[in-house]
Amino acid sequence: MGKVEGQGESWHGHVTAVTIAPEYRRQQLAKKLMNLLEEISDKIDKAYFVDLFVRASNTPAIKMYEKLGYVIYRRVLRYYSGEEDGLGKW
Repeated sequence: MGKVEGQGESWHGHVTAVTIAPEYRRQQLAKKLMNLLEEISDKIDKAYFVDLFVRASNTPAIKMYEKLGYVIYRRVLRYYSGEEDGLGKW
């Protein structure tokens, strides 16, 4: 699930959530969803970039996003339910 938001040069696509049922993992479905969101953000919405937040403890997701070219640009303390840090990636 994603959206576009912001104004001016901060107009961007934002990944709200990517969830794949356990029985469908390891089929590159998350990668396909991310590629689709990036394409729509770029071609249709004319966004400047795509960003997302991921739990600091979610190593598999962090590795996947890094393979897709995302880099950590900030850490938000207690982003998730006031308990776990979130890593901002774009």
